[in-house]
Amino acid sequence: MTNMMKSDSPDTGRAAVATPGLHASQQPDLGTAKTEAMQHKCVLIVDRDAEALAGLTFLLESMGYGVVATRDNREALEIAQRRLPDAALIDVGAPQLEGLSVAHALREIAGKRPLLLIALTGWGQPQYREMALDAGYDVHWVKPIGADQVNFLLSMTFV
Repeated sequence: MTNMMKSDSPDTGRAAVATPGLHASQQPDLGTAKTEAMQHKCVLIVDRDAEALAGLTFLLESMGYGVVATRDNREALEIAQRRLPDAALIDVGAPQLEGLSVAHALREIAGKRPLLLIALTGWGQPQYREMALDAGYDVHWVKPIGADQVNFLLSMTFV
């Protein structure tokens, strides 16, 4: 069973996050040590669409990650100045692509510290992927993104 959370905001496009629909009896036992370790990992989410932001926040928190979420790129940079996240999922805002500059700024804040940057977009054309990677993103994902996809990448990164 899969639940889809969708946003159809007229000014920000369409986004969806697929989440597995598990009953309480089906919830995986992550183990206390792993859950505690994941909670110490901070994931920054930036998306102008409030519903998409809420969906991703819910998804990552339900997986056990610590989450800081904002709809504003400037606020995201202020948050990163106070506490550098371990990973950031950022809606790059195509076609304006204003989220591309966020990657460069976050890389400057991070310095030599590790930081996984994931560009989220509704635009899958090769030129958008290249632009995201050239801007400093590690991964370019086209929405909708799946829960398994997010969990796999973060779990491999946070080992």
